[in-house]
Amino acid sequence: MSHPLALLFLSLCFNNSRQRRLYLRSLSNNPKHRTHSTMSHTITIANQTISLTSTNPDIQLDKVLDFQPFKDWIATFDREQRDHKTKVTIKGVEVQSVDMFGPKIGFVKFKTDVEFVDNGKKVPGVVFMRGGAVSVLLLLRSHDDEDKTERVILTTQPRLAVPSLSFPELPAGMLDGSGNFAGTAAKEIEEETGLRIKDSELTDLTDLAYGSSWRGVYPSAGGSDEFLRLFVCVKHLSAAEIHDLEGKLTGLRDHGEAISLKIVPLRDLWRSAPDAKALASIALYDALKREGKLHV
Repeated sequence: MSHPLALLFLSLCFNNSRQRRLYLRSLSNNPKHRTHSTMSHTITIANQTISLTSTNPDIQLDKVLDFQPFKDWIATFDREQRDHKTKVTIKGVEVQSVDMFGPKIGFVKFKTDVEFVDNGKKVPGVVFMRGGAVSVLLLLRSHDDEDKTERVILTTQPRLAVPSLSFPELPAGMLDGSGNFAGTAAKEIEEETGLRIKDSELTDLTDLAYGSSWRGVYPSAGGSDEFLRLFVCVKHLSAAEIHDLEGKLTGLRDHGEAISLKIVPLRDLWRSAPDAKALASIALYDALKREGKLHV
């Protein structure tokens, strides 16, 4: 209340300065009048203690600290700082929002206060955290198809961020934090296509390409931690079985999924789906086959 009219109001309503001070103190202690959370925790990166705060008193920082993608981010940043300790200095991390999926965290948005050591300039540091995901390039081959065309399964479903009510993309799903990439991929294939596959039928393209150097392919490293583990799987079906998949309705309807299937020739995938997962999968698939590292 620094505005002159506000001060005049206080002087008229209260007989003395002590009453005014008590009133102002009551406002500061009332959660409804707080502009930001005073709660804070700390994290440690490369032996540096860093303040972790939130802009909303309803955000539970304990849950954020227990969110597996956030743990992974801290661990990775710790290694980066130890390898490049003269490059940046970290002053703080401010959590701005948290989206819950039931009792678990789904997404976290936060801002990091990081500067280059040599010139003091800020490093862009707004992060939308969602963790990793898996995607499968599911190739369909038929022994009784006259032209022997390899085909690919695409899913189409509403993607409101685009926005599109029928966005074509490879079958995909978020990782559950278990580290079982192939198991998650197999589960997503069954949920989104109805086809059952074994973990052993999946080949991890990202592992063949990058090994342990990177966790996967990063589609938006400028603003998100999301990484993609890209798999390929070959299924041998009859021409009739492949035909029956076209337009099939799938997905977990009770979870709000409304998915239909689309079958396209592998050679036309690049023009059939403006999907980063599909385009990255094609690039790795072709390159690894050319290098003799992929045999499917």
